[in-house]
Amino acid sequence: MKKYKDLIVFIFSVFISLCVFFLMIDFFLKKHTNYNQLIEVPDVLGMSFQETHNIIMDLNLNYKIIDGNFRDFNPKFPIGSITSQNPYPFDKVKEGRSIYLTINANKVPLTSFPDISDKTFRYAKNILESVNLNVGDIFYKNDIARHVVLKSEHNGLSIDKSDSLPIFSKVDLYIGTGLPKNQFGFKVPELHGLLLQDAVNRLKKNFLNLGVVYFDNLIEDSLNLVVYKQSEEPTNSTKFFNFSYKTKAPSVDLWVTNDSTQLIN
Repeated sequence: MKKYKDLIVFIFSVFISLCVFFLMIDFFLKKHTNYNQLIEVPDVLGMSFQETHNIIMDLNLNYKIIDGNFRDFNPKFPIGSITSQNPYPFDKVKEGRSIYLTINANKVPLTSFPDISDKTFRYAKNILESVNLNVGDIFYKNDIARHVVLKSEHNGLSIDKSDSLPIFSKVDLYIGTGLPKNQFGFKVPELHGLLLQDAVNRLKKNFLNLGVVYFDNLIEDSLNLVVYKQSEEPTNSTKFFNFSYKTKAPSVDLWVTNDSTQLIN
């Protein structure tokens, strides 16, 4: 009987020792792997590199720079600022985790201005966009060549083929109105429900300019603004604009929002 008693005590002692051992291992691993100690990834998009460095270091995180030697320029962010991060803002990570960062180029690259003189407006617009330039304001000018680019300007100065411009610059275009003189016909497009950039493109395709943009009070995402109102009602019939020699094309004001309830007519 004593043998069985000693065996039971031995087995029980071994069991207790194993439990204590595994509990100690579990405690040690949790302590040294920061179990359940997660850090919220900061939102550093648009911040300077120095600001980002300080914030990440204060949180006991690390970072790595992506494509440090060959950086593209993103016009939506300041020069030298953070344009992307991974993991994303507000994700939960462990202490010591590396955040992968992309930094905007330190200067705006230049591009050679293409030959768009005497080209149709739509063709010229495509050429400009192919070299990362944008159509700015549109001007009407009396000329027999209807919808043809007669002159290009940047910041009020004429520009010609092979001139250098910073990419994403806006180029103002003078287009011929054709006959009869002193008059240009256009239609106002439907812009309701379009993203702001799509609405601007549609205005340009109809030889109109963007006027004032009014922002809703509830805007949270500036990259996905939707048009819910326009100053000029859409037209199916042609409207005529009268002028003397040359003039800036009519503009359409837009109201934009992130609030989907504003889109209900």
